Amino acid sequence: MLRHLHVRNLALIDDLELSFESGLNVLTGETGAGKSLLMQAIGLALGSRATAGLIRRDTTEAVVEAIFGLDQARLVPLFAEHDLLEAEELLVRRVITASGRSRVYLNGTLTTAALLRQLSAGLLHVYGQHEQQVLREADSALSLLDDFADTTPRVQEMATRYQTLRRAWERLRTLTEDKEAAEARQDFVRFQVDEIHRAALRPGEEEELRQERTILVHAERLYQTTSNGEAVLTTNDGAVTDQLGRLLAQLRDLVRVDASLNEAVSLLSDGLTQIEEAALFLRKYGERLSPNPERLEEIDVRLALLSRLKKKYGGSIEAILARQSALEQELEHLESGEETIAALQQEVAQAAHTAWAWADDLSKERRGAVRSLEQSIQTELGQLGMQGAHFGVQFPQQPEEGGTSTSDSPFTQNGRRLGERGYDQVEFYLSANPGEPLLPLVQVASGGELSRLMLALKALSAAAEATPTLIFDEVDAGIGGGVAEVIGRRLKALADQHQVLCITHLPQIAAFADHAYTVTKTVTQGRTISSAKRLTQRERLQELARMLGGVEITPEARRHAREMLEGAQRG
Repeated sequence: MLRHLHVRNLALIDDLELSFESGLNVLTGETGAGKSLLMQAIGLALGSRATAGLIRRDTTEAVVEAIFGLDQARLVPLFAEHDLLEAEELLVRRVITASGRSRVYLNGTLTTAALLRQLSAGLLHVYGQHEQQVLREADSALSLLDDFADTTPRVQEMATRYQTLRRAWERLRTLTEDKEAAEARQDFVRFQVDEIHRAALRPGEEEELRQERTILVHAERLYQTTSNGEAVLTTNDGAVTDQLGRLLAQLRDLVRVDASLNEAVSLLSDGLTQIEEAALFLRKYGERLSPNPERLEEIDVRLALLSRLKKKYGGSIEAILARQSALEQELEHLESGEETIAALQQEVAQAAHTAWAWADDLSKERRGAVRSLEQSIQTELGQLGMQGAHFGVQFPQQPEEGGTSTSDSPFTQNGRRLGERGYDQVEFYLSANPGEPLLPLVQVASGGELSRLMLALKALSAAAEATPTLIFDEVDAGIGGGVAEVIGRRLKALADQHQVLCITHLPQIAAFADHAYTVTKTVTQGRTISSAKRLTQRERLQELARMLGGVEITPEARRHAREMLEGAQRG
C-alpha cells in the first residue's frame, strides 16, 4: 500500500507531501493544475525513465520519495537476492540530477532502477487514461481471458513445453540441414560445460559466502565488541573475574562461620568458570577476526559469478548443476554420434505430443470460462450504464500461411499454429445497443464504452489481483451523468479489496471517496507552483460544488454537492 509521497523540485512542484490511506483515495483539481505531475512522480518512484528536463528551474536536483507498506510475500525473495533488509515498509528515494542521471535508494541502500522496476510490479499498478486502448490490440483479448479464467500457471507451463519442443526441433534441423551447424553446436555446448565446470560449484556455497561476507563487512564491529567483552570480563581493572574471585575468597572464609553459604560459593564458582570460558571464547573469536578487503573482494567476485551463472543456466546452484549434467549428456551424444536423427525425431514427436495435448487442455479451460466471462461482463456493463449491451468472445479461425509448406513442422496442426500461449486466438465482440449485431470490439466501441469495458474487466479480476494498490488515472473519459455515479460505486467496491487512487474530473465519482485530495496551481512571486492537500469535510464539499458549478459556486451547487455526498454515503 502506498502510504506517503514526498516530491521536491519536480517541474512545477516545489515541495509537496501527501499521505494516503486504505480505501478509495480520490484526487481532483482543475485541468492543468498538476495531477499529471503527481502521476509522473509516482512513475519515478516505480522506476520509470528520468530526465533532467523534469527538474524545477533554478534547482540542481529533483527528489521523489515514496513509502510503501509491505505485505506481499512474493517480494521477500527479491529482497534476499539483492541483500536488502526485510522490513514492514519500503522507502523508495529517487534523486534526479542536472546531468540527467538518477540515483535510487531502497530503505537507504543504493540500488538500480532496474531492481526498482522489478519490485514495482508487486507494489502498485497504474491504469492510465488510454489503457483502455489495449483492448484494441490483437493479443489483449487472450491475456484478459486468461486473467479471468486464472489460467496463468497453465500458460506458463505451456510456454515451458513449447520451448522444450522448439529446442528439440532446432537441434533436429541443425543435424539434418547443416553439419557445420551441428559442429558449432558441439563447440557451444562444450564451452558451456567448461564454463560451469571451471566454476567448481558446490551446493550451499552461495549461502556460506553470503554469511562470510556479512561477517567480513561487520568484522571491525565484531572485533571491537568481543575485545571489549573480554576486557570487561578478565583484563580490565576491576574485571568481573577479579571481583568474583575476591568475593569468593571472602565467602569461603565465612563458610566456617555459616556453612549454609556453601551453596552461594558453589554457584559463584560455577559462574566464575563459565565467565572465564566465555572470555576465552571471545578472545579466540576476536583473534580470528581481522578486516580482509582482499577476501571480501574475492567473495563479491565469486557471488557475481554465481549470479551470472544462475541467470544463464538456472535460478539456483542445484539447477546449474542439473543443467551441467544435461549439457554433458548432450555433448557426449554429439561427440560419440549417439544423438542420431532418428532419436531426435522421436524426441521431437514426444515433445510435440505433450505440447499439443497441453494446448488442447488449455484451450478447453479457456472455452469453459467464456460463458461465465460473457455473462459477468454483461452484468457489469449493465451496472455501468450499458443496459442491453451484449458482449461475446470468439475464437477466430487462424489464417493459412500462404506459399509456405509446413507439413513437416510440429508447430502446425489442422490449420492451427502452436505458440508459447497455445494455439488459441481470441477476439472480443460487442453490441453496445439492443438490436445491433455483435461486431468486433475494435470496430464498434467508442472511447467511453472501452473505458467501461476495461473497468468491468478490472472489477472482475480484482479478487485475484496480487497488487495491493491500483491507480486509475482519468479512466472516466467519455462518460458522465448516472454512468459516472455507477463507476464511482464500482471503484468504491474495488477499494474494499485494494487501496485505490483515482484521478477524476467527475463529481459523481469524487463523491464516493473515503479520502479526498485536491491539486491546485498558484503563482507566487512570479513562479508557478503546483501543490496538493488532503481535504477536510468542509473543503471536500466546496470542491464538489466547484466541480458541479464552475468558477462561481452558487448555493444551489453547494446544496447539490451536499446531496451528492449524502447519497454516496448512503449507497
